[in-house]
Amino acid sequence: MILTLSDREEHIFNKVVAALNDESVLEVTYGSHLSVLTFPGLEIHIKEQTVYHNDTLIPLTHREFFTLTYLASHPFWVFSKEQIYEAVWKEHGTNCGSAVTNVVSQIRRKIGDGYIETVVGSGYRFVG
Repeated sequence: MILTLSDREEHIFNKVVAALNDESVLEVTYGSHLSVLTFPGLEIHIKEQTVYHNDTLIPLTHREFFTLTYLASHPFWVFSKEQIYEAVWKEHGTNCGSAVTNVVSQIRRKIGDGYIETVVGSGYRFVG
């Protein structure tokens, strides 16, 4: 396979590869019945739809869990509120209003502020 990238695309590609190679940023474990996203102090058990913060089970609503999982599955990627809404709510994001903002606020309240960062004018990103 041959992949051709512009200078800008190559820079982005290199950042993604570096983030994936940095084991302290993301460790994904796949087993026959287990899929887990692991970050410092945070474990997201995808198939069980559970989240542990510092080994404590954190109860999340359906939308909170899937918003967190969506962002954590793409660390450092910036997503607009509309993109998050479309991915989690499975509806067009034009009129998402404050729904995403409220869900992100609830996630932060439950697991702490150090995981989801607001990118002013753009949206949110998971920084783990």
